[in-house]
Amino acid sequence: MKFLAYFASSMAATIVAMSCIGAAFAYDDLPSPPPPPEGWVQPPKQSENSVTQDVEDQIIQRFTAATGGDPNGILSQQQAKVAGWGLVSDHFSEIDRAGTGYVRLDDVRRFMSERTPQHIMRMKNLSKLNQRP
Repeated sequence: MKFLAYFASSMAATIVAMSCIGAAFAYDDLPSPPPPPEGWVQPPKQSENSVTQDVEDQIIQRFTAATGGDPNGILSQQQAKVAGWGLVSDHFSEIDRAGTGYVRLDDVRRFMSERTPQHIMRMKNLSKLNQRP
């Protein structure tokens, strides 16, 4: 009797395990994605320079929009806040090193470039080198 109970339970376990194997292959019938449209070209892989250029373009666009269309103009903290440029608005005193109450595009670029991951890693590596005896 014990043998029959053991045999029945092991068969039940085998059946359950075998039914799960079928579930693992259940997605073989999904269609493959369609081919890309005619004329489509794979975009180039991003490099550090292309990402830097994209960020630079975004900074210029946001600065120009915040100053009312003048990329050579000046930006106040209030203008940055109204334009929704919270990073510049929140760190305005750090960007405006001269304390004039306004900043130029070059000031914003300098501030942003000091916060890039590459710049931060360079500064950390330099501090490690300077700490060595």
